Amino acid sequence: MGSKRKRTAHDASAGAPDPKKQLKNIEKPSSKASSKPSTAPTPLDTSTFVDNPKGADLKREVQLYDILSSEDSSERLNAANAIVEGLLGGNGVAESTLQRHLERRLFRGLASGRKGARLGFSVVLAELLAQLLGEKDLVAQKYTGLTFEKVLGFLVAKTKPDGDLSGQEEKDHFLGLLFGLQSFVRAKVLFGDDEDDNRWDTILGKLLELATKKPWIREECGWVIVEALAQMNQSQAEHTLESLHDTGLAQSPEGVGIWLTAKNRFSDMKFPTKPWGQSGNPLEHLKSLAKALKESSNEDESDKTKQAKQTGNWNPQLHFVWKVVLAQYATAAKEKKHGIKSEFENFWKVAVDENLFSASASRERKFWGFLLFQHVLQESASYGKLISSIFSHNLVRCLINHVQEKDRFLNRAADKSLKVLIRSVEIDPKLLVTILPRIIGGYGTYNFDKITKTKTVEKLLGLTDDKNAIAVIKTLLEPALSVDGTIFRNRLMSAFAHLLSDLKGYSFPCNLLHSFSPDAVEMDSGIVGAKDQAISTLEKILKKIEKAKPEKKAPLQALTLLYSLVIFQLYNGEPEAVSILEELKHCYDKLIRHKDTESSNADASEVLVELLLSFISKPSALLRKVTQHVFGAFMTEMTAGGLKLMTDVLEPDESLRGQQQLFDQEPEDGDFMEEGSDDELDSDVEVVDMNGDEGHLNSHLAEEDSEDDGDDGEAESDNEEEDDEDAKKLDEALAKALGNRVLQQGDEESDSDADMTDSEMMALDSKLVEIFSQRKKIPNKKQEQKDAKETVVNFKSHVLDLLEIYVKKQATNHLAFNLLLPLLQLIRMTKTKQLAEKAHNIILAFSKASRAAKKSEDALSVNISEQTKLLKAIHLEASKDPSHMFAKAASSASLLVASSMYKVDKGSVKKIAGVYRDSQVAWVAGEVKMQAAFFVEWVNWCQSHANSTSS
Repeated sequence: MGSKRKRTAHDASAGAPDPKKQLKNIEKPSSKASSKPSTAPTPLDTSTFVDNPKGADLKREVQLYDILSSEDSSERLNAANAIVEGLLGGNGVAESTLQRHLERRLFRGLASGRKGARLGFSVVLAELLAQLLGEKDLVAQKYTGLTFEKVLGFLVAKTKPDGDLSGQEEKDHFLGLLFGLQSFVRAKVLFGDDEDDNRWDTILGKLLELATKKPWIREECGWVIVEALAQMNQSQAEHTLESLHDTGLAQSPEGVGIWLTAKNRFSDMKFPTKPWGQSGNPLEHLKSLAKALKESSNEDESDKTKQAKQTGNWNPQLHFVWKVVLAQYATAAKEKKHGIKSEFENFWKVAVDENLFSASASRERKFWGFLLFQHVLQESASYGKLISSIFSHNLVRCLINHVQEKDRFLNRAADKSLKVLIRSVEIDPKLLVTILPRIIGGYGTYNFDKITKTKTVEKLLGLTDDKNAIAVIKTLLEPALSVDGTIFRNRLMSAFAHLLSDLKGYSFPCNLLHSFSPDAVEMDSGIVGAKDQAISTLEKILKKIEKAKPEKKAPLQALTLLYSLVIFQLYNGEPEAVSILEELKHCYDKLIRHKDTESSNADASEVLVELLLSFISKPSALLRKVTQHVFGAFMTEMTAGGLKLMTDVLEPDESLRGQQQLFDQEPEDGDFMEEGSDDELDSDVEVVDMNGDEGHLNSHLAEEDSEDDGDDGEAESDNEEEDDEDAKKLDEALAKALGNRVLQQGDEESDSDADMTDSEMMALDSKLVEIFSQRKKIPNKKQEQKDAKETVVNFKSHVLDLLEIYVKKQATNHLAFNLLLPLLQLIRMTKTKQLAEKAHNIILAFSKASRAAKKSEDALSVNISEQTKLLKAIHLEASKDPSHMFAKAASSASLLVASSMYKVDKGSVKKIAGVYRDSQVAWVAGEVKMQAAFFVEWVNWCQSHANSTSS
């Protein structure tokens, strides 16, 4: 009855989720302990425990339970065997002694956060429960008072967080309850032959109650249920799944894992109809599965099923459900199931690539994604041909982005992913021909190592052997051979952008023009004539460059660069190239040859500015660089009209309406850019991310915040009204098409189509196709507004870059002062913080350049009367926004104008003071709202000039 058992206790951590993940409160092993070599555990006294221990007996008992809390698993198991032998060895202890150990030692110890206490104590409990309630049934033979209900009562009582406990102590008690319940499962005493036995129902109820009450421990509760499934029969499993569904856990990560485990064990069992259908296979519902795996709440308000709360905390380790899900595909791959590659590719795209690596995904979810990527690579032998599917678009993009910058949050995770990738190829060289094409081709890039600043491809190529050498060479050649003409021309433009670091790079496109004869795009006689005339003009300019003095070469080089670029655009088949060449000819005649043309009386600088503005309105790094070089070369030729064309760009709102004003657009149905056109990741397209920089420069003011919120609310309201109108139009169109066959509200079924002829059905189908085709053409209003805002903001930002170049180099030019008022108006009106700060910095740069010009005694020609008017206009503008930041910008502009007047005529200080006096009087009288700092800086300016005059 109480004879010594031959089997030894097994550590509770075996097969369970990592205990370090569950028990964060357990102290980490010291470096000293970890550095010691493992030794055989010291033999322990296994004699029977006494009822009331004292002296040596008490000391031995305390020592055994202390060792049971050790972090060393071998010591823990040694102590566990000694305690089990001391309690049930031989004839066993008295019931009172066993109850004392269960109640006051073991169950009470589960709530302890000390070292490895929970792990050790749960091992002993599982062994004791197995002998008490299992095959030996010691409860029936000797310990009749220690029934299942009473022992479970000990656990509940000792792990109930009563009293004034800290948050950590309360957490320890809930973890203790979890480990205690797991001990009952691992003891294998819950599923007997007796149909009336409700032990599992009791334990399951406790687990589900704990999982819903404390979501942070839900994963571990789910894992215990998964462990229990291996001991159930089919009816018990069906009951368990029903209970999960009723509790709202079916559509959680734990629910998915339990569902799949049950389906694997009982293929023909009856599943709840919701949420995974009668087949009980979550893999057939990828969108719902993706939401469950990332613990996303159900957005479908029509779904009234009960759902559990999200866990609310993030775990840096993969949830066990991911390995359960991936194992389904690995098993199918080994069995060579038909279509499994396509199924896995769809799963990875929906559940991982578009779920964990989407643009809106948090960095924590992306971290999970990298862990999944590493897991599949480490288990590559299990997944076989499925490996190629994990190199998906968003994942590869995220991998490249995060590995190339050391300060990125996920840099280490991305770097480890590449190391795992290399290690997997080292273990299995056959993977090289699968992985390499996904790195340098597909969604990767041919110059992967250069972009990521790693030696990934270099190391992979070092693993080439005789068996895969030919395949590797083909892989390396394929990207180069597969490049078509369009991609090649785009790459050429991208190359020019890198080469044109300054104006001296004009020779690169010129030399290339002379080295080949294009034939990719057919050209009619008119286009050929324009091309020949442009090349002839280009030859003339190149001769002038050779003869010109160094200080006169910049405009010639800039025009050469423009001609070369536009000729390449002509070769590329761009429709505007011919008209641009005509404008360039006009600029050449007036700005270089200084010759009036009869064909056009337009100001050459304005024509040039219009041309440059058309360049920077496009998302091209090359056009932006060329524009800056050309503008810098022709700055001295700029007129007031040309500068006004640039400042006019700053006026419209950053909205769809503003975009239409800037580009003279009218919205047309169906005229929208399609998504998914970002295949050329390394082309000349320049992507500027304005997210995170939006918001007014003075957004800290409560009034403006509320105004902005109001605007947003109105915009959302307008969008909702538009959506309602669209829905009504759709309903009306459908009603017209269907006639009296419209399903009435409240009808559950209709057989009105039964008497329709084939011709009527065909006509109805074509009408419905037409309606829904028109429906698809309706644009996404919010996305359209967002895209328009980004376009306008980028355009304004590029114009500001040009204005900054101008004020730095033309600080002594009186035309530069015409820029101050538009810059201030932009600062006040824009809702994009980046633009406001950029405009303010231009004013500061103008002021700095002006002071430097003053020291160099460069001639400054300004009209005092015009400057006085400008000064008054700046003061009026300053009174329109009382914020501190705007006042600082307005003050800088005001003092800049004042300094220009004072430099030309020191007597003008009276007019300057008069303007400041009038503004100050209006401020004191309450007629305007201004910052005191505006006048303080004026006083400081006066003091500075007074000191310089006296000295």
